[in-house]
Amino acid sequence: MIYIFLLGRNIELSKAEIYSFLKKEGIRINRSSLRFNGLLIDTDKEIDVKNLINKLGGTIAVGEVLFQGELGDILKEIQKRGIYFGTPSKFTYSIVNLIEDFSFDQIYDQVKKRFKNEKLKARYRPIKGFIRTQNGSVILGSPSEMYRLDEKYFVFKDQNNYFFGILKWIYNTKESEEKDMKKPFRRESLSISPRLAKILINLSQVKEGEMLLDPFCGIGVILQEALLQNINVSGVDIDPIAIKSCKLNISWLEKKYNLISRYILINTNSAKLKIDKIDGIATEPSLGKLLKKVPNKKEVQKMIRDFENLMILVLNNLKRYIKKQGKIVFTSPLIKFQDGRQGISIQRISTDTNLKIYNLENIRFPIREFREGQIVGREIFVLNVE
Repeated sequence: MIYIFLLGRNIELSKAEIYSFLKKEGIRINRSSLRFNGLLIDTDKEIDVKNLINKLGGTIAVGEVLFQGELGDILKEIQKRGIYFGTPSKFTYSIVNLIEDFSFDQIYDQVKKRFKNEKLKARYRPIKGFIRTQNGSVILGSPSEMYRLDEKYFVFKDQNNYFFGILKWIYNTKESEEKDMKKPFRRESLSISPRLAKILINLSQVKEGEMLLDPFCGIGVILQEALLQNINVSGVDIDPIAIKSCKLNISWLEKKYNLISRYILINTNSAKLKIDKIDGIATEPSLGKLLKKVPNKKEVQKMIRDFENLMILVLNNLKRYIKKQGKIVFTSPLIKFQDGRQGISIQRISTDTNLKIYNLENIRFPIREFREGQIVGREIFVLNVE
């Protein structure tokens, strides 16, 4: 099967999440190709995309390829095959352009002609909304704007081969935001977003029914997203108020959704934690104090050193509880100062813990995650327990 994934603002991170998820599910990638924010993947097995889309945090939409070939082949296929699968004769549609050359106009004209021949009242609407990517480029197609369209098609080009298909599944931004906003306790300045939580979970490759540990769980954003994926969780935090808030948030989630996985919450120092075997870790430790102005180099170096010291203590304690080949996923501070941005020394952490950086396919960690003007951003690491 061939699928297209429309990636979000951090394209490299979105790719890493998809590759990790497919590896966890035992789905082999025969080949892949990236153009703009479109990732084309040919897999050896069918993907349950309907359930996949809301498990991914970095993907806007997923679609299936209807046909492929040279430009002439695509035009002929559109002419002779049905491409509209809805029931109303009046609808709006758009085509995501992942080729950006003269051939797009030919494909658009053929689609328009096809609908006219079928006597369908199809109205074309260009995709509105845009997302500024991690590298500063702009891509069209926010999830909320895509939802407004009845049909979403795409056209992709890999060398001389064209792919035409339909975007069937769009990330439900509204549902995700409502779930985040309505939970009993929120810490906007200290908690990660549900989308980033999903990404960290998928990078850990922990499967349904297995046990995921968050040693800095806070109010439990990662734990909640894992529970929704039928993953068992253990949450640890040194702050008793955070643990109490986390418990209330999960209790609220239990009432709203039919959770089948179990959870354990522990108020202790993760550097001293004793726990049963776990399958992986996904966590965002404290990235340091909130900064309203850019710090000087000395302040940055102290924040970085304190973080490294904490992680070395915690990882040396927890690594003995993780299964072989289990993954440790964590974020670390990436701090802006006068001369640029500085992150941690993963070489120091790796040497002092004997944990190696995990690399998947052509993805190399760390992956940076920050927004323009943000003083404290993130670097995302995946370590492997050998």
